[in-house]
Amino acid sequence: MSLISDAPTEVQNIKISPGSGLDGGNVGDDGDHGGGDGGENDDRIDPAPVVLSSISSNVLGMLIFIASELVLFLVLIIVFSLARAGHSEWPPMGQPRLPLLISSINTFILMISGLTMFQAWRYIRDGYICAFQRQVFITTVLGIVFLMFQGFEWFNLIRFGLKVTANLYGATFYVLIGMHALHVFIAVQVLIFVWRKALRGAYTKRDHSGLIMGGLFWEFVVLIWPILFIVVYLA
Repeated sequence: MSLISDAPTEVQNIKISPGSGLDGGNVGDDGDHGGGDGGENDDRIDPAPVVLSSISSNVLGMLIFIASELVLFLVLIIVFSLARAGHSEWPPMGQPRLPLLISSINTFILMISGLTMFQAWRYIRDGYICAFQRQVFITTVLGIVFLMFQGFEWFNLIRFGLKVTANLYGATFYVLIGMHALHVFIAVQVLIFVWRKALRGAYTKRDHSGLIMGGLFWEFVVLIWPILFIVVYLA
């Protein structure tokens, strides 16, 4: 089942105006509202039109999903913090230190991808289709680069002895950071799907709910990373 739906996000407006026969008044033969003295109708102040708005159920569903994933990450952060608080030395003696330089570069790459994703939404909103397609492609490439740097970092950490089964430090590190990497991987697949549909002209200025859903998920994995970086790498 696809994570992306192309259901329209266009806000539906229903206006109820006087004289339409829907505002509760009685329409006479001459088109004037009846009910009461004819002279009083001339002095009546017409109510403002009533506007009923709706939001795309797919976008709302994505927001609820993101909220549930946020709770998951908060739980994992709490578990990692409690494990660290229970040890006088963290990381434990004999375990490799986390590479701050490469992780800082990776953080910068992911933050830039968040900006390009936001720019893609602005372009499609203003009707610049080619620029929108380009920004989605750049965002996707940056996400892939982030995963490659992450894989390189893990390869070296495992080579120097930091494994999931080594100790509590290794287990909590890989579960927390690995969960984020899994979300980034899924989000990259979503972006590839969005980009391919964009090349086929599936998104327009008025209809781009698929981009909104994919963009929301991508911004989530982008914005949660600085918190993980501070908790795991800097604290």
